[in-house]
Amino acid sequence: MRKESFHRAMKTVHERHDAAEAAAEQRRLEIALKIPEITVLTNRLTQTCTQITRAVFSKEENAQKAIERLMQENLSAQEKIKQLLAQNGYPADYLFATYTCAACSDTGYIDGAQCKCLKELIVQYEIESFNAQNQISAVTFSQFDLSYYNGDARTQMERVFAFCQQYADQFSRNAVSILMQGGVGLGKTHLSLSIASALMEKGYAVLYLSAPDLFRKLQNEYYGKSETKTDTMDLIRAADLVIIDDLGAELENQFNSMAFYNIVNLRQNIMRPMIINTNLSFKEIEQRYSQRMMSRLLSFRCLKFAGTDIRQIKMRLQYGAAMGS
Repeated sequence: MRKESFHRAMKTVHERHDAAEAAAEQRRLEIALKIPEITVLTNRLTQTCTQITRAVFSKEENAQKAIERLMQENLSAQEKIKQLLAQNGYPADYLFATYTCAACSDTGYIDGAQCKCLKELIVQYEIESFNAQNQISAVTFSQFDLSYYNGDARTQMERVFAFCQQYADQFSRNAVSILMQGGVGLGKTHLSLSIASALMEKGYAVLYLSAPDLFRKLQNEYYGKSETKTDTMDLIRAADLVIIDDLGAELENQFNSMAFYNIVNLRQNIMRPMIINTNLSFKEIEQRYSQRMMSRLLSFRCLKFAGTDIRQIKMRLQYGAAMGS
């Protein structure tokens, strides 16, 4: 992982910690004004804790009895505070800081090791950095134009478009995976990126990769040729949704075929969804990636894209407009 993602994650964790402590201090000031007796009891708790510490290191014969007595006083004071809070309509933990991560109290570490919350933040920021190059948020459903489709193709694409919108609206981390299948220039990339854009607005971690770039990165990382410390498989494992665009455009070799199988297998094992876009037919997929790979993809919801290459239609329209002028 890049240092930038780590430092950004640590900054977020520290901000969470400081905010939780500041909110707790405000609540303590509130209670000090409304229930002064609790302040007296809190001060007593501080004193008994100091006395217990001294007694622990004391060599006096009755030190153990003193520790037991002080601990009992401590427990009694804590119970009295809870009772006073309850009598005044406050929860028992009102005076304590409420951390985003209870495991590490928003420090990012547990016994010297990175907490799960810190690791997740690092990956989240790494994914955001990874996606920044692709301008995912610039592609939306509102930009998808069904007027480029006619007849049966229009009817089919209306169904596909509606499904993609519903998928984004109702998305969850255990949503079904999608295989977008069809010829060049029919809108597969546009609709998959529209889903990504909508989900990112909701706070989901979406990882978008073109197949050629993906397999090139994996191969460079595998052979130690990567210029960054990013582990792409870690990002694939952590993302809420992974989108692989233009499957089949990468070089055809054993490494890429095996890498693709491992990616799909990983996502299915952790029960997280994918969207795969390809111009390949089922037969071509089986021939290129094996029957075992094809059996994995059968669990995907297949969306068949129909129509004529929109890029060519736009070029003809632009050419016609230019000639007409």
